[in-house]
Parts: sequence; structure tokens; C-alpha cells
Amino acid sequence: MVKGALPVLKKIILSFSFIFIFSSCAIYQAKRVPTNNLSNVLKNKDLSKSKQNVLFLGDSITHGRVSYDFVDSLSKNQTLSKYNFINEGINSRLSNQILEQLDNTIALNPEFVFILIGTNDLKATLSENEYNRYKSLWNLTEPVSLESYSNHLTKIIQTIKKNTKAKIVVFSLPLLGEDKNSEPLKRSQLFSNRVKEIANSEKVIYKPLNEMMVQEFDKSGKPNGKTYTQSTANMYLTILKYFSTTYSWNQLGESNGYYLLTDGIHLNERSGMLLESLILSELK
Repeated sequence: MVKGALPVLKKIILSFSFIFIFSSCAIYQAKRVPTNNLSNVLKNKDLSKSKQNVLFLGDSITHGRVSYDFVDSLSKNQTLSKYNFINEGINSRLSNQILEQLDNTIALNPEFVFILIGTNDLKATLSENEYNRYKSLWNLTEPVSLESYSNHLTKIIQTIKKNTKAKIVVFSLPLLGEDKNSEPLKRSQLFSNRVKEIANSEKVIYKPLNEMMVQEFDKSGKPNGKTYTQSTANMYLTILKYFSTTYSWNQLGESNGYYLLTDGIHLNERSGMLLESLILSELK
């Protein structure tokens, strides 16, 4: 072996080992299930009878580990001390997986249920590659479509209405990318229009998150936004940077070319606070 090669090789091995361990820790943090999730709260009876239970049903945007954690922010708001906040958000979840939590939702019988679901349903309709990822993850046996999403959301709302006393609030979907001429963003508006139709039909509260995000982007003065493209690597890199640096979600989003999103999918502080304001309008 060439003289001096062994120390260099050791340094390379140590560097890769450090990167692997560090990355694994960051991904663990990103995937860690909220301690105040629905099953834990019911199992541990971690509820105060003097407080009202507020349940959030959703995917990674609600989970809050890979984007702005609006549930955590609300729980720290001293003006909302009369509420118990339950975070039933899971990364990559589709509307069908929310149906699997309805027994627990009924058991909790919350005062409020906020539903923000559909981004992954939408993404699964964009391409075969996107669909196959969810098919593998959730063992899907049927295609995902706007109609399947509509059926699931309707069933979710009807089941909660029938079996609980909850005030139900549903949100339009966040933007997918920020290019208003792109198919992903247009499809987020298509899905959002269907959410509004279902909310009106079922007589539950509708909150225009998608519409507010478009208005907020327009106010920024930017000529047009970046188009969403599937990039799992970029998503995980953004997550790694968040958990290993002092960068905010806003800063990470900007480094990726987005104003309201972090990676084309998830919310930064700007859009997260828009969502939070919509929630506060009901809780206050």
C-alpha cells in the first residue's frame, strides 16, 4: 500500500461513518411519531376532563417533523390553555389511512376535529412512479384518483359526524409546488375544489388554505414559482439540514427555490402560520 494511504483511508471511512450515523439520527427525528398522537393519548388516558379535546387528522404536514409544526405551536399558545391538542399526523399517509383511525377518533369523542389530508392522494395521481411508492408503502390494492379521495373524505366526515359531537373543520390542500401554470399546482386546486364541495354538501366548516397560499404568493411580488418535481433525495436532504443546522424552514425553502414551501410539498413558517391562523379563527 502506498505510504500515507492508510491514514487517508481511515479518514474517509470515519467521514462516511459520521455522515451515515448523523443522517440516520436526522431521519429518525423526522419519522418520530408525535407523543401526543391519538393511540398514545387513549392508551395513557393523558386527558384532562376540564379541557376540550382538539384532534388533528392528517399526513406529514400535520405530523410537523418535516415542516412547520403548527400543532406544537398551538399547544404552546397560552391563550389556548383550555384545549388538549392531539396530533394524529403520519408521514406519507393517504386519505384511506385516516379511515383506519376512526375507531380511535370515536373513542376520543373530541370537541374539534381538523382534517388536512389529500396531498399524498394527489401525488399518487401524478405518475406511475409516485403511485408505486405509496402502493409499496401502504400495500394499496386499488388505483388512487380524485374520486377515490372524494369517497374517502366523505366517509371520514360522515363517520365522525354520526358518532361524535365534534365540530369538523376541513382544509383545502396546500400548494404542490409554486408554479401556477404547472400540473401539480393545478391539481392541488382541483382537489381543493372537491374538498370545498364535500364540506358544503356535508355541512361542515371549510377553510381555504390553498386559496390563501396563492394570495400570499401573489403578494410576494415574485413573477412565478418553482414547479414541483418528485425528489425524495432533496426532501431528505432538506430534513437533514433542518435537524443538523440552525436554518429555519423559510431559509431551507428559499435555498430550494420556494417561498411558501420547503421542498415543493411541505410548509415553511410563512405558510404554516397561515394554516395556524385558520385554526385559531375557530378555536378563539
